[in-house]
Amino acid sequence: MVQVNIAAVVALTHLYLPGMIERRRGDILIVASTAAFQGLPYLGTYSATKAFDLLFAEVLAEEVRGYGIRVCALCPGPTATEFQAVAGEPRRIYHYATETADKVARVGLVALARGRSYAISGVGNYLSAHAQRLAPRQFVTRMAAKMLRPPD
Repeated sequence: MVQVNIAAVVALTHLYLPGMIERRRGDILIVASTAAFQGLPYLGTYSATKAFDLLFAEVLAEEVRGYGIRVCALCPGPTATEFQAVAGEPRRIYHYATETADKVARVGLVALARGRSYAISGVGNYLSAHAQRLAPRQFVTRMAAKMLRPPD
């Protein structure tokens, strides 16, 4: 997971960014997650790698803005795809996945075109990603643990 969500993102950016700088144009869309906004017990590595993706995109966006390059982190919440079934994820975690992959992709591309450094698909996802800032971190983590705890 660290190799795919962090190392590959950095390696691909390092590979393609010099050409974009030379051309003085380009776009980079990094797929993060609403999980990037808080640590998720039982999904700790996942949420940590997605937090990296979000922060990497935000700082990179600022660093390359003057070269005409746009960078955006797309932060979808649970998305209705076949991933959950293939990965063997419990239905209880994704039962509220109302965003479609097409809609999430459109949100990311529109945000990228507008020069935004991150985008969250769906009003509910946006509110839940930012609402956690209003509560103490330990409380948010405990509530997430209760929601995500595997059955005994």
